[in-house]
Amino acid sequence: MPEFPTKVYVEGRVKFLAPALPEGWEKALSPSGMPVFFNPHSKLSRDMAVLAVGTYFQGRAVRACEPLAGCGVRGIRLAVETNVVSRLVLNDINKFAYSLIKENVDMAGLTDIVEVYNMDANALLAAHSTHKLRFDYVDVDPAGSPAPFLENAIRACRSGGLIGVTATDLAPLCGRNPQSCIRKYDAVPYASPYSKETAARILVGFVARTAARVGMGVSPLLTFYRRHYVRTFVSVRYSKTLAKDSLKNVGWMFHCESCGSVQWSSYTEPFTVCNVCRSIPHAFGPLWLGELASRDFVLRAMGRAYETDMKEAYGLLRKISEEVQHVPFYYRVDEMGRRLRSTVPKPIRVVEKLRSMGFRASLTHFDGQGFKTDAPRKVVEQVFSELVSASYPRP
Repeated sequence: MPEFPTKVYVEGRVKFLAPALPEGWEKALSPSGMPVFFNPHSKLSRDMAVLAVGTYFQGRAVRACEPLAGCGVRGIRLAVETNVVSRLVLNDINKFAYSLIKENVDMAGLTDIVEVYNMDANALLAAHSTHKLRFDYVDVDPAGSPAPFLENAIRACRSGGLIGVTATDLAPLCGRNPQSCIRKYDAVPYASPYSKETAARILVGFVARTAARVGMGVSPLLTFYRRHYVRTFVSVRYSKTLAKDSLKNVGWMFHCESCGSVQWSSYTEPFTVCNVCRSIPHAFGPLWLGELASRDFVLRAMGRAYETDMKEAYGLLRKISEEVQHVPFYYRVDEMGRRLRSTVPKPIRVVEKLRSMGFRASLTHFDGQGFKTDAPRKVVEQVFSELVSASYPRP
């Protein structure tokens, strides 16, 4: 048994042991400060992994790996709840985690299909990077940045497989610690009003560039932001042509501080001045400029969430399914109000008005004050002003 206090938790269809958390633990310690990493607030992330794997493989027998498993609950839930996992490898370099994983695997009755290791994650993944040993699904969910593990995770995933990647280091990705982002992701961030989406796009862009180095193309199927992390699920396939095609979706964004406009370009297209006011914009990236999610995949995952009563996951997937995907940023109504020196309408009213004018528009799960649209900024500002005037007419 583990040499620290544990408690039996229930999540999904699984009972498991994890460190017993004291009352008020969120203020007293972080999950990474526990003998074994376990964060109850990451249940949604684990729910999404169950939905993504079950949806993607649709009944096919698969080999799955969680190289940074903590107490093992994510991988165990995949085996129990998806009905597709025929072989599961769980690993953690922490000896206490290793012991706890074995207890949980035994408790779940999965000893026949699960291998448990106490290794360095990169060593484990590298050992499974040859054709017959590769996995169908690899989940990289560290405490912090996935950057140190990503290339080996991609090499350990078979062509046509799926990779789940989580980043919890939002300060660098959102632009509050630029040098850290440059070091980890080889990307320049920007602390913009839409920095939560920028964080997700830097992560997906980094996954695409890493995969391209080993001759693999990627297709993002589901990407989302929640609380303290961003998470993406991408399919990967060996093909130099697909790798080059993936990189066509990676490029730069440009935010003009003078007029507020946002523009973007590919890796190779020159860009020097704002197309609207001719000022010098702030450049950031490289990052993913394409769609962050496949609507068809999200709708199918939504159906599974409904069938299994995953209410929080269903609500999030529904928002993502309705979200404009081809515009790589969003507006915040409070930021626009400050720039226009006006009061602020509700985002849904702006969306409804823009749709009535024939533009694509949606709310965004990234930010409750945000909305996305393909309307030109001048039109957005005009709609904003009209809605404010209608709500607060001059005497």
